[in-house]
Amino acid sequence: MRTTAHTELQIARIAKLLGFEKDPKWVTIRFAIFISLSIEEGVELNEKIDFTDGKTYPLDVITGKGKVDNQGSQADYTDMIALFIANYENKKVNTLRGLELKLEEHCERGFNILASSLNENSNIFEWIKQEFN
Repeated sequence: MRTTAHTELQIARIAKLLGFEKDPKWVTIRFAIFISLSIEEGVELNEKIDFTDGKTYPLDVITGKGKVDNQGSQADYTDMIALFIANYENKKVNTLRGLELKLEEHCERGFNILASSLNENSNIFEWIKQEFN
């Protein structure tokens, strides 16, 4: 899954607002993806996303594909996240590349929403309460 330069700039700022500074980037990236999935309006891409100067994250980082936790329990949320996206899109996600494309769209939209709605003094939990109440 690819991110844009804009998203990469926002990850640390949003992580700080969430109290995730010491957590891996995927925690904040998943948060942004789920923010996007919580919006009723579909993703409208008027122009192609420019991934120049962004980063690429493998699915094992973003969804935990093939991972188990320290106790040996399943930590692969790929199928669950694909189901969330399929439900949102009202169509099947048939391939891992198709899943990655949707993750990219939702990641970008999620960070755009967060970046435009929050500043350094924002209480993100109050914002969530107001936006999703």
